[in-house]
Amino acid sequence: MEPAVARLGHVALETPDLAESLSFFHDAVGLEEVERVDGTVYLRAVDEWDHHSLSLTEAETAGIDHIGWQTAEPDHLEPFADRFETQGIDVEWVDADTEPGQGEAIRFEVPNGHRFELYGEMAKPDPPEERNSKLKNRVYDTTGNNPIAPQRIDHVQIWDPNGKECADWIRENLGFQAQEYYDNADGSRWGTFLSACEVKIDLAVVQSTSEDDDPAVHHVAYTVDSPNDLFDAHDAMNERGLPTDGIGQHSISRGQFLYARDPVSTHRIEFNTGSYLTLDPHWVPVAWEEGDLEDRQWIGAIQSRERNTY
Repeated sequence: MEPAVARLGHVALETPDLAESLSFFHDAVGLEEVERVDGTVYLRAVDEWDHHSLSLTEAETAGIDHIGWQTAEPDHLEPFADRFETQGIDVEWVDADTEPGQGEAIRFEVPNGHRFELYGEMAKPDPPEERNSKLKNRVYDTTGNNPIAPQRIDHVQIWDPNGKECADWIRENLGFQAQEYYDNADGSRWGTFLSACEVKIDLAVVQSTSEDDDPAVHHVAYTVDSPNDLFDAHDAMNERGLPTDGIGQHSISRGQFLYARDPVSTHRIEFNTGSYLTLDPHWVPVAWEEGDLEDRQWIGAIQSRERNTY
């Protein structure tokens, strides 16, 4: 059986001020704090069972430590490691519980320097007793949640100085499926939208504006129920004086969105309503070309392209 990636698991972020970033991600956005270990805080959304989907570590500057993906089976780590090493890629083995709640893992760099982690298992801790839902199929008692708290991690968008090469490598070596892609008028690839499962997107790979740009992350997206939640989240950010970077609907993926930023680290969260599923095993990627629409956004606009490097 071919080793396979099952889904996006978590993103490990670095910030120059942990307390201030927690004020954004926990107090404003509504992610739940699960554990603190050695200067890192582990967070998850209110409808997530796994130990964490985002971590914050204090560092000299803001950055991305790694993006974590869960494999379909724990024993898929070794064949993935063998595959990468035959290509001359350095693979670091990470012992179980080095990252709290997580089983054994491997870390490596995909082309152009994006740092990925593959792991097979993640603990599913109960919330504090006073926050535990009486429903066995729900994690947190919703009456105690931040009213705008998103439900679960949805996708991550990376920027790459050679976006098509990077996306092709991920498809060929990690088995991701291309859901949609967008080509410029000159035939170059602006963006490829990939999924490890049936959701419309787990990973967006976007071409950087310059070949000299470092690989970077633009945002981490979390799902909410409806467009009304986007307006409630925008209202909450305005009340706190926190920056937002646009609200609307994408043409690619059809996802409705609101972008908000942590002022101290500039890490960006997207509140996203999600979109379609691709259950067809013979899915043909949706092909976009420059000129199909006046703008890549269907409604609204993204107001900031600022992003953080590894």
